[in-house]
Amino acid sequence: MESIRESIDFIGGPAALWILATMYFGSVILERLWAIRGKPDYDNKDAFNSIGLNLITSVLNLVIGILLPLALYVLVYDNLRLFETIPLWVAIPVAFVAHEFAYYWDHRLNHRVGLFWAFHAIHHSSNEFNHSTAARGFFLDGQLKRLFAVIPAFIGIDPVLYIAVSVCTNAFGIWNHASYVPGLGWLDRLLMTPKMHKIHHANQPQYIDKNYSQVTLVFDRLFGSTAYLGEEPNPGLVKPVYDYNPLTAQFAGLKQLKDRMDIAKRWQDKIAYLWRPPEWSHDGVCRSECPKYGGPQLV
Repeated sequence: MESIRESIDFIGGPAALWILATMYFGSVILERLWAIRGKPDYDNKDAFNSIGLNLITSVLNLVIGILLPLALYVLVYDNLRLFETIPLWVAIPVAFVAHEFAYYWDHRLNHRVGLFWAFHAIHHSSNEFNHSTAARGFFLDGQLKRLFAVIPAFIGIDPVLYIAVSVCTNAFGIWNHASYVPGLGWLDRLLMTPKMHKIHHANQPQYIDKNYSQVTLVFDRLFGSTAYLGEEPNPGLVKPVYDYNPLTAQFAGLKQLKDRMDIAKRWQDKIAYLWRPPEWSHDGVCRSECPKYGGPQLV
């Protein structure tokens, strides 16, 4: 048990960001080398755009996405926790379930609330599915799961342990964007494997808003958001984006939201676009994301 504790202290300590950075860039490089032989049509421009978006987000996210949430977690843990000490054999699975729960609901709300979708859409804006897209994002995306992290802090999960679990699950989340992993049979029914996560990135109606979880399918099954592989998934937004400049591509979701709001004349309708689902429109006319549910699109 002592060696497990030492591993947790290492993974959840100062090395955490370096571990994830090594996992991300190492996976991108290895996948690109594999693609030289196995996938000659690998989109280098898209990959460099994703890497650029990741670097921009990482810098901007340092305070709002790391330091402030960590301070809140420690504050709750130090002053409000229910249990003074929790054995490792209990704390690890509790931390994992809490993280998976936080990830699921953060991710689901990001898809179902207009403003949050404008932040999250950049992760789906790549028309490719590979390791480079794993960390493609906007710096305001994913902040809800930091608030959900108050739950394990309140229970009494040590901050270092929770960070270590987060590092391991995020490393899995990088891997499950692999373009080279085939279907894995019965594992595709239990885990968010690359094929199952590719479904989540697809823009076909039967796949959109499915498979929200990061590691397992437990919460997707529990809350009815699971989809299994049928037609080959086609990654990207319903209204595709072809912008390879990370300085402008990061605003793709906000631009599409603004375009929808500009159509409305009443301020009440404009505001409604911020909290209504992204396929909603004030006049019932499909303009952007609503074709994902089979409706016609107004060009």
